[in-house]
Amino acid sequence: MRIKLAIAAAASATALSAVPAQAAQTCTWAGTHVNPTGVFWVTPGVTMTPSPGPLKFRAVGQLGGGPGCHGKMTFVGQLDAGATCPFSTFRGRVYGLPGVRRFLGHGSGMVPSRLFDRKGRFVGVENADIMTQSNLPHTTDCNTPQGFTGGWPGMFSSVVELFGSGG
Repeated sequence: MRIKLAIAAAASATALSAVPAQAAQTCTWAGTHVNPTGVFWVTPGVTMTPSPGPLKFRAVGQLGGGPGCHGKMTFVGQLDAGATCPFSTFRGRVYGLPGVRRFLGHGSGMVPSRLFDRKGRFVGVENADIMTQSNLPHTTDCNTPQGFTGGWPGMFSSVVELFGSGG
């Protein structure tokens, strides 16, 4: 009988101290694939020749979707040295999305990023689509000395998925 009571007490204490898991959350950033609204800039412009140093990068758009998916989200960072139009590694700071502090990504037309919290924990993914109608006329900018710099409306849309956590 004592063993049963001890097990029941331990199970009750465990149940009371358990933190319910949070569900995953999906947001849109900068519109949708059909209606992209995001803007990004690369300074100096990215070209077909690997960059000798890092390039400044900034991306801005409105969040949409469920709870926590509102307001403006901004990426501020860089494309690492060696960046080209066909491929780059980019990293920096995230503003405007609670629980997310930094991004790190690699890509070209589809540009996936890993998202991290302030402690460096991997907390989600962001998948930008930059092959938009607005960008298509500028694909040849990569072949100019100024490169692809961006700065016009409708440059990207993205889906952001934040993983659930145990609390």
